[in-house]
Amino acid sequence: MSKVSAGSSENNSASGNPAVIPLADNKKWEFLDTGVRSGVFNMELDMKLVERCKKEDTAFLRFYRWKPYAISLGYNQSRLSKEAYIDTNKIHAEGMDIVTRPTGGRAVLHSEELTYSVIFRSQKHIHELYRDISVAIVNGLKLLDTKLEKLSFTKDTPDLLKLIRTGMYNLCFNSAIKNEINFKGKKLVGSAQRKFGDIVLQHGSILIGSHHKNIVNYLNITGEERVKMMREIEEKTECLNNITGRNIEYKDTAEAVFHGFKTTFGLDFKSINRVAEFVEPRMKTRFIMN
Repeated sequence: MSKVSAGSSENNSASGNPAVIPLADNKKWEFLDTGVRSGVFNMELDMKLVERCKKEDTAFLRFYRWKPYAISLGYNQSRLSKEAYIDTNKIHAEGMDIVTRPTGGRAVLHSEELTYSVIFRSQKHIHELYRDISVAIVNGLKLLDTKLEKLSFTKDTPDLLKLIRTGMYNLCFNSAIKNEINFKGKKLVGSAQRKFGDIVLQHGSILIGSHHKNIVNYLNITGEERVKMMREIEEKTECLNNITGRNIEYKDTAEAVFHGFKTTFGLDFKSINRVAEFVEPRMKTRFIMN
């Protein structure tokens, strides 16, 4: 890893404040890396942590991966599944998962990535929180390679009506909203957020490899539309492997992002479980899309 301190001013495009940023109202933080789990497990556990945050006044930072690979849809998108253009038969035939998220946003193929979730209590506006969390992630990722000092934040939210007309609205990584993390204009991190009273759940995908682009193969679209969408996603997304020119390991990414959160927000984790073992929770149909 390159030695770049969190909040360093060396990168003017996406540098955080060198001072510690206050994030949560919680006094206690716990960290979990739950490893490789099913899509339903991952969504259920995020919601279980929301409930724990309400009852115990504990905030959580969690990292996880997906097995099998899965496509997740945003909460509102899943209620309009026909408009999402997802070929569920092909997904099931290939042994993949398809789940709904408790948060908003659009379709994501979860594969070669580090997925993070952060659950905490805050009275801050959601847009301010989104920016603060992006700062922490950038401060961590810069530790992986000096090339990542060029990470920046998207300045504006795209014209959603235009995206809907062009058919690009349904995919998370075909556009970026304000304060999402990009590299030379290409989206690297896609996140979604939801508030449950004063409890915030934000989770997102940090792209390590390029397999996410294959989501176009699971859409109910014509061959011509598929080519167009693939071209769009090639032009608008980037991954850590391509930026650095080497294969970035999940564990190195996790270590860097953990450090980014810890130092940016001045977190003192009361519990750190890097290989957390959980009994598979009782599955609820609200996160399963048949």
